[in-house]
Amino acid sequence: MHTRIYTLLLTFFAIAGLATRVCAGGPDDGDLSYTPSNEVKAVSRSANASEIIEYTFQLNNESEKELTYNLSIHKPRLLSCEYALDKSSVTVKGKGTYEGVLSVKVSDRIPKGAFEKATLLVTNASEEVVSSFEFITVRSKPHPYLLATDDLLAEAKAKIEKYPWAKRAYQQMEKEALEYKIPKREVVTRPRNTLEWDSFNYQANTSEQVFNKALVWKLSNNGRLRDEVVGFVRDVCDPDEGYMSVGAATTGVQVHEGNFFLYLAAICDVLYGEDILTKDDHEHIAATFRHYIKLQGEDLSGEGIMNHEASALTGSVFAALFLEDMAALDHVMHTEGGLIDQLSKGTMPDGWWFESTVNYSYLVVERFTLVAQAFENYGWNFYDRRFPVRYKSKDFDNAKEGFTGMKFDIWGPMEKNTIGLEEMYTGHIPLMDEEAYVVSSNDSKATGPHTFYELAYRHFPKKEIAWVLNHSDRSGWEALLYGAPEIPDVQDPRSESTFAPNVGITALRSQTPNKEASEQIQAYVKYGTHGGWHGHFDRTGLLALDRYGHKYFGTEMAWFGYGNPGYKESVQTSATHNMVVVDGLQQEAVPSEQLLFHDGEMMQVSVVETNARWRKIPTWNVKNFPPWDDKAYDPGFKPVQQRRLTVVTDDFVVLADHLNASQEHQYDWLIHPIGFQSLRGVKKKGEPLEQLSTANDSPYKYFKNAQWYTMKKGTTARFQEGEMKLDVHTLWPQKADVLIAAYPNAGKHQDIRNNPDRRTYGVRVNGKELYFLTVLEPYKGAAAIKSITSSRPEEVEVVLNDGRKQVIKWSNLEGDGTTIQIEVKEYKNNIQMRSESTN
Repeated sequence: MHTRIYTLLLTFFAIAGLATRVCAGGPDDGDLSYTPSNEVKAVSRSANASEIIEYTFQLNNESEKELTYNLSIHKPRLLSCEYALDKSSVTVKGKGTYEGVLSVKVSDRIPKGAFEKATLLVTNASEEVVSSFEFITVRSKPHPYLLATDDLLAEAKAKIEKYPWAKRAYQQMEKEALEYKIPKREVVTRPRNTLEWDSFNYQANTSEQVFNKALVWKLSNNGRLRDEVVGFVRDVCDPDEGYMSVGAATTGVQVHEGNFFLYLAAICDVLYGEDILTKDDHEHIAATFRHYIKLQGEDLSGEGIMNHEASALTGSVFAALFLEDMAALDHVMHTEGGLIDQLSKGTMPDGWWFESTVNYSYLVVERFTLVAQAFENYGWNFYDRRFPVRYKSKDFDNAKEGFTGMKFDIWGPMEKNTIGLEEMYTGHIPLMDEEAYVVSSNDSKATGPHTFYELAYRHFPKKEIAWVLNHSDRSGWEALLYGAPEIPDVQDPRSESTFAPNVGITALRSQTPNKEASEQIQAYVKYGTHGGWHGHFDRTGLLALDRYGHKYFGTEMAWFGYGNPGYKESVQTSATHNMVVVDGLQQEAVPSEQLLFHDGEMMQVSVVETNARWRKIPTWNVKNFPPWDDKAYDPGFKPVQQRRLTVVTDDFVVLADHLNASQEHQYDWLIHPIGFQSLRGVKKKGEPLEQLSTANDSPYKYFKNAQWYTMKKGTTARFQEGEMKLDVHTLWPQKADVLIAAYPNAGKHQDIRNNPDRRTYGVRVNGKELYFLTVLEPYKGAAAIKSITSSRPEEVEVVLNDGRKQVIKWSNLEGDGTTIQIEVKEYKNNIQMRSESTN
């Protein structure tokens, strides 16, 4: 006796938002099929062996005359399933419709989780094929198979019994599962930045929290948790008041919806492995997932490459795989703007996501990793697949290149023709600090080890990934289910200076022998890919300065939020970064380069360059969407060549900036430490200013309590935050105006963000071509520097308190960039002890 699985093709198409019919028409045979190229021309269902799937299809005759067609399955002898059409020949009246049925008996020769494709051919009286359609029949694989398989749960139980770290991880999971209260489903209306729409009141992590409850239930047999999980799924998938009634599960946007549905699919996968849900539950769940897939597929575009789309598509992938809908899955993966398009266009050769911000880069890598793991659990290998690199458009789907200054393409060398997950895991490690925190860039904070490294190490047991895991707390379900029981102790893989050429960040790390990693001076310099919506205008800037575990700077030192005027008027502007600002404007984001890199024993060196125009900042206008009034470049503004030499030694950092322009400009050298203490050898100039600027289109309007000074022989500004100190020695120009002002602040102080004691120190001069020469000493306790002298802008002599003298010289910084040379010599008691040069 056969079980019959009834599936309506029209219903499928209505859910998936694809072609709704196979059409007949035309003067003779009619053009039977019209399906746009980016839409699915297939339908897929799954069933157990010997069950029968009935596909209903429709032919519409759009001509005025009666037409006859023959129906057949292409090459049936190559197929293992049994296929039966209700009619092999049909006559359809003019403007009429025929509804046919294809019955497929699933073969036991297809392995569980495998599928077979059959093509329905529609031919005319001359036996010419006038249309075709594909039916993909899957032999069902028993749940669960997405993230929490029975074997993985058994492994987790064994690890809990044997390994203390796993026991701690489970205990934390159990605590969170018992304490977390699932929000009562409600529809809320609220603004999301500048737009407003209805959604449920769930957060992006709500379903992940419920997934944690499901895992703890499976590991502990806690019936209360099981019932909470089932109730949540029924609330979300209610046919009348659930997701299909509102079309938005979370209070966020696409990126949050993707995370929500990814874990909703994983939850349902666990539940389907138990005899808990009813037939109605199954139908409601399937309808909910199909509705989500439909909504997320409506606006896909090859220009729409971004973390939002990648995350949303991951939710669709999980939904389609949960349903074993191979047609929908293939479409979501391979269509223009689909997941593979996202990966192949958005991932740079150095392994970073093009938005050049660690939190979004990590977010995308995590989503890709979870897809890879679900595929592996199903029986496919995505971890090792190599994808041909695809060209990333200079435009985004709703913003052209240059809107508010943004650039969406990828810069730097394109030397690889394929990309894969492996470099996404290893690519961030060179830019980590000694505790495995990746440096902040663009819209991000310094970010610690992500849980996806647990899954990465399971498949790629590399030493550098082991090092990352040894600096993580090994918590969460990823560690418990997928974490290796034991991680070997390995050598620090990122202690030397290095750079990532596409994200365009150089890490310079002092190499003092026999010192702890935390004692290194670490300076990070920016020159790379802009990053689109999340990009900052800070090429040549000093992104970060670290020592003794202390972070002096970051790229979110003020954070106003995406829906706030201060986001693009302050956070992303050049003025809030450690760099030279031209005319108080915003730097043009253009491909820039590192002219020189040197990683020696005495010194670590980088020279970066940009040639950019400058313009006024975009200003907030809530009447627009996106809500910004853009500004044009002054047509007479010529690019300014901007070079920064950074030299890191064992005790200090040298910054030499060379500016060269065909027109005279105002140059502001800016740095933004915490805890201003003193300023040597200066004289007050004028009265304090409530704002550095009152102009609405100036980023300086966010700098408060400003005081100008004058200096005639250079100066030293001293800062202190707790026990950490920073001395900023300005050597050139010797005569200039000097500024101390309160750095922009958005209110709530959290970590590096919005510290009320952060100050801006600036040096202002006017000219066409000039040098800034500055020495930074980050330290605690007593300073290492006794005195500093500089007889010209291309040389600095530093006397240290231990009796050593170091002389650093450079040449040709102002030339064509091909002959720049730097040398350092160290003396003691007037005897040269050692030397090093970039030659």
